[in-house]
Amino acid sequence: MGYFMKEHDIYIGTMLDELNLRFAPSQGKESHFGGILEMVALQKEFKLFKKGRSFKMSCAALNLGARNNEVKNLWQNLLGNLYKHESNKKGQNGDAAIVNALIKNLAAKTPLPVFFTSHDMRGDKANAEVKIIDKSQPVHYLEQDYLTISIPMQPISAAKKPAAKKPAAKKPAAKK
Repeated sequence: MGYFMKEHDIYIGTMLDELNLRFAPSQGKESHFGGILEMVALQKEFKLFKKGRSFKMSCAALNLGARNNEVKNLWQNLLGNLYKHESNKKGQNGDAAIVNALIKNLAAKTPLPVFFTSHDMRGDKANAEVKIIDKSQPVHYLEQDYLTISIPMQPISAAKKPAAKKPAAKKPAAKK
C-alpha cells in the first residue's frame, strides 16, 4: 500500500516479519518460550484481540515497529484502514476478519501459528480483499500448518493513479 507507507515501503517486509515472529511456531516452553504459545498466554491474560478493538490497536499494544516512529505510525495507518477492505469471510470487513480469526485461533485447543503476508490488490475486485486462510502451509521449507492472513497492497505508483473516468454522458439533442 504505497499510499500509506510512502517512501518507507521497504519496511513492509520487516513489519510482516515482526508479526510472523510474534505468532511463530513454538520452539519450546522454557528457554525458547515465545511465538504462538506466548501469544496464547498474552491473549488469555490481557485479551489483546477482542471484538470491537481494531487490529491496529492490538498491534500497537504489541509495540511492533517501535524502532522507527515514522515507520511505525505509517504502518499503523495502513492497519487502521483495513476496515475499508472487504474480506473473504462473509459479512466481515478486513479488520474484523483478522481480529475474529485471531480470537478463534488463540482460543483453539491446538492454535496454529499465524503467517502474515501480502498480495497484489490490483486487478480483480477480489484482490482488494483481506484474505484469511484457516489452514495452509505458506512457508515451503517448514512442514507446518498456519492460519494465513494476507493483506492487500499495491505499489505507490498504482495508488497515485487517478480512477478511470467514466465517459461523459452525451447531451440530449436540442429540440427544434
